[in-house]
Amino acid sequence: MIRAAAALAACALLASCATAPSPVPAPLTGYLSDEAVGVLLPAMPLAPVTVAREPLPDTHGQDRWWLATAHAELRPPWAAQHFDCVLGTRLASKPRPALERIMGRLLVDADSLSRRMSAIMQRSRPVAAIPDIEPCQRISAETRASNSWPATGAAAGAAWGELFAELAPDQADALRHMGREIGLSRAICRMNWPTDVQAGAMAGLAVHDAASRTPEFAADLAAARAELAAARAEGLANPSCAAERRALATPGADR
Repeated sequence: MIRAAAALAACALLASCATAPSPVPAPLTGYLSDEAVGVLLPAMPLAPVTVAREPLPDTHGQDRWWLATAHAELRPPWAAQHFDCVLGTRLASKPRPALERIMGRLLVDADSLSRRMSAIMQRSRPVAAIPDIEPCQRISAETRASNSWPATGAAAGAAWGELFAELAPDQADALRHMGREIGLSRAICRMNWPTDVQAGAMAGLAVHDAASRTPEFAADLAAARAELAAARAEGLANPSCAAERRALATPGADR
């Protein structure tokens, strides 16, 4: 749940609050078994030697802050909209079951590996370590007190960036960059430290690489690729793209 004050801004960025599709239950399992997730753990970065505070991006109240507020939505199918502007489409305009399934299963795997990593070290989130700091989303006391390392949102973003790069190779670099921006948003939101984001991104890349070797992933990828091609042919555009360009300060941004 995002803050009430940020809800209108998030709606403007996502342009979907009034028309969001009904949620479809996410898969209960990822592509990777517990054993397969465990195999990835030794290659993950070590926990930070220090748990001291790190500098956080200072964008409170700016366009990038509101984009980070929108990026706090990590549930498929809505999370797919974070890639709309790169792809020139509107992915939530209608159900995309294969795309939702593959994103959901990668999210489960990213969460599984992140939980394994977080068991190595407990680290307070910025919103818990710094008095009176304001996050970009409404959080519970339990979430505030939960472990910050690694950033699961960054793991999901990195995994999805690789996924979309496979689905739309013509925009691969920009899609991977958007996956990294989703991770950076967790630090902008004061939910994770920058090194948590870095570790999460590494986890997401490892998860995608391992998942992509499974037959189930290959089948889902083919179906999602067909859905994405159809979506791009619909000729729809997300009206939030001008705001996103301003937030990311990309060339040609509207001023």
